[in-house]
Formats: sequence, structure tokens, C-alpha cells
Amino acid sequence: MINEQFLQRAIDIRKTYLRLTNNMDDYLEKVSNVSDRLEKTVVEITEIEEKYKDKKGSGNMSSDQTLKELLKVLDKVDREGKTLESLVEPLNKEIEKLSKEEVELYRLIREKHSNLTEDQIVEAVKARLKKEKLI
Repeated sequence: MINEQFLQRAIDIRKTYLRLTNNMDDYLEKVSNVSDRLEKTVVEITEIEEKYKDKKGSGNMSSDQTLKELLKVLDKVDREGKTLESLVEPLNKEIEKLSKEEVELYRLIREKHSNLTEDQIVEAVKARLKKEKLI
């Protein structure tokens, strides 16, 4: 019914999608680790604030020292944010790429098999994916 080449592309797209979703647990664990480290920085900021308040009167903790400590913590937050971005960005790009491939494949199938309805195309692709045990 549908050209084998198109069905094979659908299979490849589905395999890539499944690989990405299977790796989702790894991504979630890494994101959770970054989140935990960011929570620790909030505690650090609170500790710096308390030190400044406690020692403000005695002159032991100057506003310059406080600012330097806060900047160190903010630098850590910035690095953690970049780490998080580096984890999520490739995943987003891959998902976007798959979406474009799927749209283009559907367009090509419609063009080549203009006699088929949308439902017939979907059912044919689903049947092939089931045959390959991908759904």
C-alpha cells in the first residue's frame, strides 16, 4: 500500500523516539542532581545572609566580603544552569529534528499516495510499526 521506503523511514523515526524516551530516566536523574545542587546554593546564600546580619554590628563581616561570597555562590548557580542547559539542549534539538522528519515524511507520503486518506496512512504506518514491535 505505502512505499516501503516511507515505512522504513517511519520505523527509523520511531526507533529514535523510543531511544530518546528510554534515556529520559537518565536525563531526569541528571536534572534532579542539578536541582539538588541549586537547592544547596539557596542554603549557602541564607547562611551568608545570616553571617552578615550576625556580624554586621561587630564589624567582622563587611559588605565587601558578603558581596564576594554571594558572587561566588551566584557563579556556582550560573555554572549549574549551564550544566542543565547542556543536558536539555541536545534532547530538545533531537526531538525538534524528529518532529520535522515526521512532518516531512507525512508530506511525502501524501504526495506519493494522494489516493489514500489520512486515516489510511496512519493505519498503514501503525500496522507496520506493530509488525516491527515498536508500538
